[in-house]
Amino acid sequence: MDTAHKFVKGLEASTITLDFLNDDSATGAGSVRAALQSAWGTTVPLTLKQTSAVVSTANPLYSTTVLVNNTTDINGAVSDIGTQSITFTCNSPIVITTTP
Repeated sequence: MDTAHKFVKGLEASTITLDFLNDDSATGAGSVRAALQSAWGTTVPLTLKQTSAVVSTANPLYSTTVLVNNTTDINGAVSDIGTQSITFTCNSPIVITTTP
């Protein structure tokens, strides 16, 4: 017989916020804005590591999928560096990999 509440993990509801530089000098598919605009309204894979070194316990790989549904293409004042801080909703659990 149980004598206390038992809790289990429910559905994951994660978000991730990334900061981008608006690369006004880049054109075509190489542009941050073009890439975000072409992905608008879709779910895309996202992988992140702290450094470009091999995946390890000290440099884990975080993988998920995110919905691209908000951008801030124009931001700041005249002569400011154009940036975007975007919060994405994750459409899958965040998986942490520590082995290559």
